[in-house]
Amino acid sequence: MPTITYLRLLVWLLGVTLAVSALFTAFPQLDIAASALFYQDGFWLYELPALTALRRWLLWFMFAFAFGVLGWFLLALVRRWPLRAAGYSVLVILLGPLLLVNSILKDNWGRARPINIGEFGGDKLFSPAYRFTDQCGVNCSFTSGEGGAIATVAILIAFLAWPKLARNGRRWLVVALGLLVTVTAGLRVAMGQHFLSDTLLSILFVALVAAGLYRLFYPAKAP
Repeated sequence: MPTITYLRLLVWLLGVTLAVSALFTAFPQLDIAASALFYQDGFWLYELPALTALRRWLLWFMFAFAFGVLGWFLLALVRRWPLRAAGYSVLVILLGPLLLVNSILKDNWGRARPINIGEFGGDKLFSPAYRFTDQCGVNCSFTSGEGGAIATVAILIAFLAWPKLARNGRRWLVVALGLLVTVTAGLRVAMGQHFLSDTLLSILFVALVAAGLYRLFYPAKAP
């Protein structure tokens, strides 16, 4: 990736992350309003077997992708194939969804899920994004594990497929991956398991991790 393109991407990601963070910090009720769109005497979409099955299949897909990347890396080690792409992919998965999203954020921020707060029939207090609280012990709402995981899958698929595709193929890839991320992350909001800010920030956080690691594995070429 040319240096100017990389810098533009990095600045754009940082700018969007800061803008989304500022928006939900200044107007935390946006999270309540977004979740309320799917609430009527409960988060009724949570009870639909078809959506539950879809979520289960998406989870299996994400796990299969992660183990596939790990297997690729180990095979490359054994057979002494080039390790750069496989190593980058493994490290993005380890540092993005596994370390940052699940280990650092979800288990330490304490944000109760929408389905558990008083506004939607629960007994917990609503907490804005970024606010430390004691409303949840582990596996909490901030940020979305599945949102971060599916965004990582999409980023790595794009990373691996992009150089091999023509312009038209790249357009279809962007559409397909965008739909995959939207459906997977959107289900978590619709089912009352995450706030909108959880999913958006999780996607942006792992994208920043992937972008930051890229230059470690693919340094800029000397002019």
